[in-house]
Amino acid sequence: MGSFALKAEKLVTPLRVIQDGVIVVKDGKIEFVGQEQNISVPEGIPVQDLGDKILAPGFIDIHHHGAVGERASNGAEAVKKIGKFLPSTGCTAWLPTVNALEHCKGIVEAMKSGTDGADIAGIHMEGPFQAPKNLPGRPEVDAHLRKPDIKLLEAIQEAAEGNVRLMGVGIELEGALELIRHMRKMGIVPSVAHTKTGYERFMEAVDAGLTHATHLYNVMTGLHHRRPNVVGGVLTCDGVTTELIGDGVHVHPAAMDIAVRCKGVDKIALITDQSPLAGLPDGRYERPDGPAIIKKNGVCRMEGFDESQDNTMLGSSHTIDHNLRTMVGKVGLSLKDALTMASLTPARIVGIDKVKGSLEPGKDADIVVLGRGLEVEAAYVRGVKRF
Repeated sequence: MGSFALKAEKLVTPLRVIQDGVIVVKDGKIEFVGQEQNISVPEGIPVQDLGDKILAPGFIDIHHHGAVGERASNGAEAVKKIGKFLPSTGCTAWLPTVNALEHCKGIVEAMKSGTDGADIAGIHMEGPFQAPKNLPGRPEVDAHLRKPDIKLLEAIQEAAEGNVRLMGVGIELEGALELIRHMRKMGIVPSVAHTKTGYERFMEAVDAGLTHATHLYNVMTGLHHRRPNVVGGVLTCDGVTTELIGDGVHVHPAAMDIAVRCKGVDKIALITDQSPLAGLPDGRYERPDGPAIIKKNGVCRMEGFDESQDNTMLGSSHTIDHNLRTMVGKVGLSLKDALTMASLTPARIVGIDKVKGSLEPGKDADIVVLGRGLEVEAAYVRGVKRF
């Protein structure tokens, strides 16, 4: 695989910001990170001078359903196609996010055969143990749902060959608390997802071992001054991490600011909840299991539904680099804090921070080169340039 070095005006690890930084990579791993004045790159190692660019850790998207017309649930080739697209957005590792046992096989196959794109760091099961949404005219939304069942949970992890890292649970369901306890024993991070329950039940779930919340604010009961509900519980419970769809559409920038002020960037993962229409142009798209989708200005909504109403958006088609720029430009975070949310925090949440999530010696050389406008100019996955 060989060795090489990159140097740039700014390097964000994101634990620290280094001016005139250098990264030395050897055999896919980071060998050195520091200021140029503190290192003499060994003779024979090529050095690329990136000038006024920014070196940053590769982004890790732990909630991602698809891109370029493909779903993560559609088999190994679809997963590989998505993974190949992701480095162009700065994403160097991801958790394909699916809902059913039968979706795991293709992901595992893609993991075993390898991809020429972003690393598959595990599987995020957003279902099937969720409360029904009961949306008018949309029965397909609840078609995959199942009641909490420990045997089914074990079967899912067996089908995934132990690769399920994160799983959503409708905590109001009968048997949900026992399921959470069992997930913890299995090494799966339990997450409150798609719930209509209140604060008290949320705290019962926390006592049972709940440690994460799926896309904060979205598809959960909101904060009221007499009913803190699930949002209030997530914002105030130090033992719970969470996610934000940072596109500026699913969550208002002010609400994201509130979340960061309450939780801190060490407990919030920046995600996309990306739909298969990411990477495709605006337009009308048919789908086999529900109303057609209209993609306009990067937002996907169901055709014929009132845009002013909730429950009309179908995931985001914005990419994680867009979301990073939103956190900096609209929420007002420093680049260091935004990169923490996009890299190190998600790595910690799913337990891969020993090898990914920051630019440190010994970790995978997952590196993103950003322009001054935070656009992605290059991306390396384990030392191989993938974009």
